[in-house]
Amino acid sequence: MSDPITAEIIRNYLDTVCDQVYETICRTSPNPAVNEAKDCGAGIYSYDGDRLKIVSRAGIIAHSFALMTSSQACLDFFRGDLHPGDALLVSDSYHGGSHLGCWTILVPVFFDGRPRFLTGARLHVLDQGGPAPGLVNPLCREIWHEGFRPPPLKLYEKGERRRELWDWLMANNRLPDITQADVEAMIGACRVGENRIREAVDRYGLAAVEDSLDWIFGYSERKLRERVREWPDGSYSAEFRIDTDYADQRDLAIRVTVTIDDDRLEFDFTGTDPQVDGFINSVPANTTAYVGVVLSVLCPDIPVNSGLFERLSVTLPEGSLVNPRSPAPTVQGTIVAGGQIGQAVMKACEQFAPELVGNASIDTAGAFVIGHDRREQRFLTHSSQNPTLYFFADTSMVAMDNSAACGVDGWGGWATPFSVARTANHEITEVQYPTLYRQAEFSTDSAAPGQWRGSPAYQVRRVDRGGSDTSATFTTQSLVYPLPGYAGGYEGAGNFIVLDEGGPNETICGEFPISAMPYDDSATIFSQSGGGGGWGDPLDRDPQAVLDDVLDEYVSVEGARQDYGVLIDTTTWTVLAEETERERGLRKAQPRVRRGIGREWTIDRARIGHRVDQGGTP
Repeated sequence: MSDPITAEIIRNYLDTVCDQVYETICRTSPNPAVNEAKDCGAGIYSYDGDRLKIVSRAGIIAHSFALMTSSQACLDFFRGDLHPGDALLVSDSYHGGSHLGCWTILVPVFFDGRPRFLTGARLHVLDQGGPAPGLVNPLCREIWHEGFRPPPLKLYEKGERRRELWDWLMANNRLPDITQADVEAMIGACRVGENRIREAVDRYGLAAVEDSLDWIFGYSERKLRERVREWPDGSYSAEFRIDTDYADQRDLAIRVTVTIDDDRLEFDFTGTDPQVDGFINSVPANTTAYVGVVLSVLCPDIPVNSGLFERLSVTLPEGSLVNPRSPAPTVQGTIVAGGQIGQAVMKACEQFAPELVGNASIDTAGAFVIGHDRREQRFLTHSSQNPTLYFFADTSMVAMDNSAACGVDGWGGWATPFSVARTANHEITEVQYPTLYRQAEFSTDSAAPGQWRGSPAYQVRRVDRGGSDTSATFTTQSLVYPLPGYAGGYEGAGNFIVLDEGGPNETICGEFPISAMPYDDSATIFSQSGGGGGWGDPLDRDPQAVLDDVLDEYVSVEGARQDYGVLIDTTTWTVLAEETERERGLRKAQPRVRRGIGREWTIDRARIGHRVDQGGTP
């Protein structure tokens, strides 16, 4: 049996290797969603010939957990038919994937004639060859409407490239050159991980490495059991709702009961609404990934590996939003209903661990644009008479969903489990695509109020000039049901998009997707990414912190008074202490609408007053 010191050395070594796999993907992919936005993940796994276990992970954590399920499906499919030099691929939602856009690559690492380890990579390709570019088909009602469905495949077999499969994959893709480069980036990154694992085995010996893994898994399991015993036994139920399925249903509920029994945790989603015709269904790989995301947030001091999941059970009713039957569409399930799954689980956990909770998921507001780039100067490779096809997924529209946590304000960008990602650099985007950003900044008074406040909303205005034959699909979520607050904190502002802002054809994309063909690329597009929720009652926020936010223009003077009960002398720029204490006392003694003025502005501008609870967050 390995000693703890050696085990920790090997654990940290493999964590570093996994980081290297992730960074290799990011630095070698030509896909801006990867090399700029870092929308990918990596994993290192052990394998006993039957069960795969996650050892280390890097990148977006939801990718890492879903990658584990995808990898197990590949291994089950090719059981007894794995060889050195193989490279496997899968993306189909009903063959272990989470949705068609996320492609998983898996490379087995052999020792003593059998696969003992695996390196995995996962990223979001730009196109999947369906009826609409970039996967998002607003008329999608079954998975075949989404795009091409790769089941488990061997792209390399015994070191030989299977050309017929590569050609088959690329023939079903609008952007074959970029997609092929993405796949090669993942395979190359996995080979880097394989080489580093071999170096570790050469240095310590296979037996010592495998013994160390047993200690690593056991340590995480023991720490989790200790943590769960600190929480009171019982059953804790919560629900969170989805605005729309993008088809004909609204106000869909994710329901979960978290049961604590000594050192065991059960997550039971019984009562969740049935699967829908719209493309938001979440298959088990994705649903369980979000359970893992929440658990990793609640246990930040426990190494994330398969030991963390040994004391868990998850119940997913078949035919529901969290476990649909084929051929239900799933293309947006990774975020919707995925994000709402994370919120429902976290709201249940708020009841027994309020000091640990906060937003652990992302929401969505996106533009998927395809057209021809007619700019003369683009890389000096073509002229306006010979335009190139381009596809642009604008991630800046969903740049902000970081909530507060106990003791800290929302710090900007995506929620913690996704914070390795980032929005693409606007200046670089303007070089790559025919688009021009006129505004990209935080919005005053939009940060969700709380004892610790959420991140401000992020507002973007852009025009798409220099293109032609342009079409686009716009989708939003978390407008009617924005990201929630915790422990008395207020909800986020909410997401929405406005096409042709201020123009004769102004259209608000809030409750339903918009598919515009043709698309007026000279009109202004406005988007708001609404920010995460607050934590704790905003009337308990330190008045000096409110003043600091006013001076930093996160909060206006009126926002300080209305959202926080803090009155400010604008001559001396100091807090009026006695007046503030009196104002807060009156507020706490009376019923109040628990909603910030940024949220109120969003409800009015997006014209959803008829859909929302006028009483605010309960």
